[in-house]
Amino acid sequence: MSDLYLKVYDLNLINFNEMFTEDIQFDIINDLHKFELLDKSITNKDTNKIFLHYIIYHVCSKILKINSKSVVFFNYNQLNECELMKYYSEKDILTVLLKIIKKLNNALPIILHVSKLSLDYLKHLIDIGDGKSALTVNSIRLKCDKLDVSKYTFSNIKKMTKKYDLTFLNNDYFNRLSTKLLLIK
Repeated sequence: MSDLYLKVYDLNLINFNEMFTEDIQFDIINDLHKFELLDKSITNKDTNKIFLHYIIYHVCSKILKINSKSVVFFNYNQLNECELMKYYSEKDILTVLLKIIKKLNNALPIILHVSKLSLDYLKHLIDIGDGKSALTVNSIRLKCDKLDVSKYTFSNIKKMTKKYDLTFLNNDYFNRLSTKLLLIK
């Protein structure tokens, strides 16, 4: 399932797991191959830089394309079939993704929701009117209400870009993201 749009709340839940398996992983594999890092551990510093680079890039690009409030929805329990599993275990990939998602949550003015539920299952629960779906959606809405983009400074992400040499992340890029989020709020 792709993203889930909740019309009542003008809220778009971005399926991070699907974005990762359909787009991000291929960029990661290509760079790992190009820099001869496929045989390195997934926790290798250079491998992590590549993961971080493409995850930030794809998440921010997706948010910039959407004309509603956006929440990145990550299911930390499972990934769909993934080419990266030829090189790393699913558990290791999910562990790295969770760490990166937590870093992004602290560094960017975007809303990230980590769940043991998949977005497909959440949609099913919403369709049948299950209470778990209401709790999950209310939790997400509360996160949206708490985020104050106008008070956000990019100092944390700037530190991260220096630390991990993420050169595509410049002031212009952050200004576009911040402007987009302010307009949608």
